[in-house]
Amino acid sequence: MNADRLAITIAARQGGAIRNDQAFECGFTKGQIDQRIRDGRWKPLGRFGYLIIEMSGVMNLVRAAVATLPNAVVSHDAAAEMHDLPKLRRGIATVTVHSRTTHVFPDVIVHRCHDLLEEHIVEVSDLPVTSIPRTIVDLSPYLTSRHLTAILASVVADRRVRTDEVQAVVDQIARRGKPGIQKIRWILAERDCGPRDGTPLERIGAQVLRSRGIPEPRFEFPLPWDPSRRFDAAFPDACLAIEWDSRRWHEMVQAFARDRERDRQALLHGWRVVRFTWVDVTRQPDEVADTVRRLLASG
Repeated sequence: MNADRLAITIAARQGGAIRNDQAFECGFTKGQIDQRIRDGRWKPLGRFGYLIIEMSGVMNLVRAAVATLPNAVVSHDAAAEMHDLPKLRRGIATVTVHSRTTHVFPDVIVHRCHDLLEEHIVEVSDLPVTSIPRTIVDLSPYLTSRHLTAILASVVADRRVRTDEVQAVVDQIARRGKPGIQKIRWILAERDCGPRDGTPLERIGAQVLRSRGIPEPRFEFPLPWDPSRRFDAAFPDACLAIEWDSRRWHEMVQAFARDRERDRQALLHGWRVVRFTWVDVTRQPDEVADTVRRLLASG
């Protein structure tokens, strides 16, 4: 196989790009490389490579960047797309390189950091990609708390990641002033104890579910038919809501009637509402968890 064919074969696996060292390994001399640049067959990509095949698509851009930038890793939006994380943008080419280096790549966002550990990198489609926990933490500076909470809730509910895995990444890379760290810490703390501003009953109820392996619900979930009102907790995919009923709340006649009206509306919209009291969660926690588990299974 001649040098040009060999180079094209390599570049086809790398988004159309080839590195300097790969070009030399194919048998090209520096003069031959320079000639191909002058006649427009090859386009320089920074200091380390060349584009020798035009290949469209974001993933080909990412492959080319990873192939030619030193120790580049797919990260942020592109990593989220490769992991198929929900509720995030698609079509954004992003990679991360070490902060000691400064690189640019056409049409690719190049982030720099010094705390990307080997354990934060996984292989997806033959590319080094930040893990789901690391990707979530990396995106935290760019997302609102509500958006970040929704993404975390979704991947935890799908059992694709555990909150302690995200917490481990936060603990490893946290430093004073690091963007997004305080935000993700608040969100993880909220998941550890239920709603941050919730009542003791809501917090204990959330812990009962969590400790017995129930998928994480969405706390303070807006009613789909009336977003101004909320369920204490909800499993939207199963159309199942949980209300934690305190004695004080039930002593308020108007609130009691309003809750029952909301339960009727929930049924009309295809939702089931299950209510638990302080006695339920403190004296019969296993029954509470079993009830929720069975309702999820039947939904």
